[in-house]
Amino acid sequence: MTTDAAQFGTRGGPTLETLKTHPSTTRIDLHVHSKYSEPSTDWYLQRWSIAESYSDPFLIYENALKAGMSFVTLTDHNRIGGCLLLKERYGDRVIMGVESTVSFPEDRCRVHLLVYGFTEREFAEIDALRKDIYEVRDYLRERNLAHSVAHATYSVQTGKLTVGHLEKLICLFNGFEVINGGRNRSDNVAWRHILEHLTPDCLHDLCRKHSLEPFDAEPWKKGLTAGSDDHGGIFIGRTYTEADAGGTEEFLCELKRKRTSPGGRHSDYQSLAFSIYKVVHDFSLRSGNGAPRTLLSRLTETLFEGKPLGIADRIRINRLKARSKKGAKGTYAPFLALVEDLGRRRFGTLEEAIRLVYTRIAHFSDGFLRLFFDSLKQNMAGLDFLTLAGNLQASLPGIFLSLPFLVTLRHLNENRALVERLTSDLGIERARVGHRVLWFTDTLNDLNGVSVTLREVGRLAHERGFEVKIVTSVAASELAGMPPNVLNLPFIHEFDLPYYESYRLKVPSMLMSLKEMYLFDPDLIHVSTPGPLGLLGLLVARLLNVRCVGFYHTDFALQAREIIDDESVAHFLECYTRWFYSATDEIRVPTLRYMEILEARGFDPKKMRHFSRGVDPDLFKPGFSSGRAVLRGRFGIEGGITLLYVGRISCDKGLDFLMETYALAAERRADLNLLVVGDGPYLKALKARPDLKRVCFAGKIPHEELPAVYRGSHLFVFPSTTDTFGKAVLEAQACGLPAIVSDAGGPQEIVVHGKTGLVAKAGDLSDWKAKISHVLNLIDAAPSAYGKMREDARAYAVEHFDWEDAFASMLGEAPFRATDAEKKIA
Repeated sequence: MTTDAAQFGTRGGPTLETLKTHPSTTRIDLHVHSKYSEPSTDWYLQRWSIAESYSDPFLIYENALKAGMSFVTLTDHNRIGGCLLLKERYGDRVIMGVESTVSFPEDRCRVHLLVYGFTEREFAEIDALRKDIYEVRDYLRERNLAHSVAHATYSVQTGKLTVGHLEKLICLFNGFEVINGGRNRSDNVAWRHILEHLTPDCLHDLCRKHSLEPFDAEPWKKGLTAGSDDHGGIFIGRTYTEADAGGTEEFLCELKRKRTSPGGRHSDYQSLAFSIYKVVHDFSLRSGNGAPRTLLSRLTETLFEGKPLGIADRIRINRLKARSKKGAKGTYAPFLALVEDLGRRRFGTLEEAIRLVYTRIAHFSDGFLRLFFDSLKQNMAGLDFLTLAGNLQASLPGIFLSLPFLVTLRHLNENRALVERLTSDLGIERARVGHRVLWFTDTLNDLNGVSVTLREVGRLAHERGFEVKIVTSVAASELAGMPPNVLNLPFIHEFDLPYYESYRLKVPSMLMSLKEMYLFDPDLIHVSTPGPLGLLGLLVARLLNVRCVGFYHTDFALQAREIIDDESVAHFLECYTRWFYSATDEIRVPTLRYMEILEARGFDPKKMRHFSRGVDPDLFKPGFSSGRAVLRGRFGIEGGITLLYVGRISCDKGLDFLMETYALAAERRADLNLLVVGDGPYLKALKARPDLKRVCFAGKIPHEELPAVYRGSHLFVFPSTTDTFGKAVLEAQACGLPAIVSDAGGPQEIVVHGKTGLVAKAGDLSDWKAKISHVLNLIDAAPSAYGKMREDARAYAVEHFDWEDAFASMLGEAPFRATDAEKKIA
């Protein structure tokens, strides 16, 4: 059975009949490789002696014509043997071509240069000169040879290419490939945008900067080409260059006159992995080394040759099933279904085959990861590390088949920042103004400060038309009331966070999630939590080569020290969170005090930056009388003075200390109430305390109902020493409720001591009792002074914690605002 692209079907591109009726329309794939290419310089291909391509030139020729190409060329690396064979047989239907590896002599940085229409002698002379790109350029000008710099923004040697090299290329050459079928759309589009916005002044400055002579009299006008850069024989003719020309000579003239039009498909990480599968498959067919067959080899045989699974294959897969832990029965089902569908050719086009392979491999990988996390949960409790290691080994097939997609995703985005810098240096406006932001969080539907803040950020971004998506993973039933710009990822596993029973963390499907991230094409990653979603955010940032900003909302290590008597757990969390945030490009911290704390604990101060938080002044506003009615009607609090706590009910919040403080204060005042709002793992233990007489536990109430609770209370008490900010403190102050907070942690920055509330010594019962007594005395003996404190609390919160300022502070860089036209295109 043939292994060429014809078996998948073709779409797009004119047929030979169309070209006959429109002889002036010439279309050619200007970048194709065959088995005559020079051996690869990629270390991983060299390691296994895998060639750049195994495609036969004559099959390439046939497939190019089937795809609607008028003429055919081969651009093998530094070789023309395949092109000569085609030229000998097909004459004028073939254009001589080569992809020459040329070097900047000053630092040996290599780039790939496509050259067309040369003679054998001219090729030999170019090949002799290619160690010096300047001499090659002069030779092309002297001989008037058509050329195009291939995938200019791709670094042939990892990390070697710089903005300076790109600037020199712009000065030196007139033709550039702007749609490379092996590069992704964003990379191609960004490079084309730069070339199409060059100006005479820009070229003059660049040539003077690098002491270079421009190629012609109008060097700011560039010729644009496109080619598939096909190595596996499956994308031939899908990317092409068009010109109004009736023959090869006319086409070459149009190419030199810079009057060609690029068109066709761009690549993505899925199709690039597909190409790698094909080259590896072709290698295995030709190597004949008797190596044992793997799941990948079985997959590629079925995919590219239509071979169904044999009896021996099915026996081996059944053995793999048997080796897996109990419950692995369905793990191999996606793989078997994939092979069956491919064997029966249950797809119409190449693109459909690629998506089918990706989806089934994603499910296959998810199955193994699900097994691993299940075993992790079961065996960590019993310290059964041998079983755990065995299940990790059993998961390797899923990881192995996923790996090519991770590699290609990173490969396609290696030089993204390079293009951004060049655009900025040349003073060219970006192709899209602003940034697309993905904001990752493991918690979004809880009543904590992180969730509330991110829901508000999402809502504001959506209302303003900004391209910001809040990325989380929850059950579909939990999406009610969420902002419409929430990107909810499918999850494969969930578990309770130890000592945080109200938090149920989700492990998202990696490959299916990456697909969503790639389609959104973010410019910036924000991460608010260091859980599974946060780790995914870090991974996405590294694979897409975009900046990652970490928000330090919660001090898990300090909370752990307060919750459990195990320093090893706290130490582990401290090391983990420090590693996590060190992996980000920037750390944003909600208070200056906590920036000092983190610096003392080893966090990099150069990475840290303060960000503001905000409060909705229309929702959280004063109204004492209406609030008192709510407290009386809903919680049965009749008369007296009410102290209020709002937050998570957990040991780390200092609630035992709060109860003792309240008991001391209540000794002096019998009508003193304490209203505790919130839920958490410590709620049951608190309720069981025998010494709580006028204490009301309201439990968890909706966020939009909190203002009434704040309004009806007299004093907000928040003894926590582990909070980085204290969202509830800010909300209370916005409602005109004075607050007493500890002098440890972040909440002290929200309270202006003596004006909007008081700051008490952390853990000091006598100081807290004195501070509470001071406010109670104001209520009784100086109501005007107490009223002024309420007014000042409201004024300070509104003035210093405006949501508009907070919104801009958290985003940091202007997000992208999609126009109506752009939304339609998307």
